[in-house]
Amino acid sequence: MTVPARFAAVFGDWTPRAVVFDCDGLLLDTESVWQRAQDTVVAEIGAVLTPEDDARLHGSTIEVAGEILAARAGREEAQVLAALHREFDRELAGGIRLMPGAVETLARASAKVPLGCASNSWLEALEHKLTAGGLREHFTVLEASDTVERAKPAPDMYAAAAAALGVDPAEALALEDSGTGAQAARAAGLRLIGVPTPGAPAPVAELTLTALTDPDLAAWIDTW
Repeated sequence: MTVPARFAAVFGDWTPRAVVFDCDGLLLDTESVWQRAQDTVVAEIGAVLTPEDDARLHGSTIEVAGEILAARAGREEAQVLAALHREFDRELAGGIRLMPGAVETLARASAKVPLGCASNSWLEALEHKLTAGGLREHFTVLEASDTVERAKPAPDMYAAAAAALGVDPAEALALEDSGTGAQAARAAGLRLIGVPTPGAPAPVAELTLTALTDPDLAAWIDTW
């Protein structure tokens, strides 16, 4: 099998010994769910966000979101955080949609190497979302905001995932949709493919795809 030219130009003959996927916005269409929950709380508390806030909120933890929204509305963080949890859980109750290509990519990759998932969700929520989406079975390792000392954009989560998968970070590949996650993966030393959420800015990555359905991605995985 031949490595697609785009991938050969970036990765040469390198292939990963493990892959770590982000979750929200990459595998599961929960970014839109989160945006609706956030918008509801912003309106409820009268927060006025800046463009810089929007950039920080994309891919952040719910705790960081609570801190930002509370500061912009002059409210108690605990109150705002409770409202975010309430609205996010309410939105999730409507069901979880998968991002295009998620099932196929995970099935193809997990047949070749062990997989991890690194998410700024808390672990219980990550387990729930992946299980509800029918994706949990593909992952050997889960890392979340409450399994490491520092959440993304710190490198802790990706470093921990690589270690748990038994590989050096330089031997692992990360796939991310957000700049926050991309920064974490790069800082941990993983190779990186960016797959930005439609309408969102592309993260800085070695290679950027428009979707997991890219046929060259599937062809590259088949060469591992």
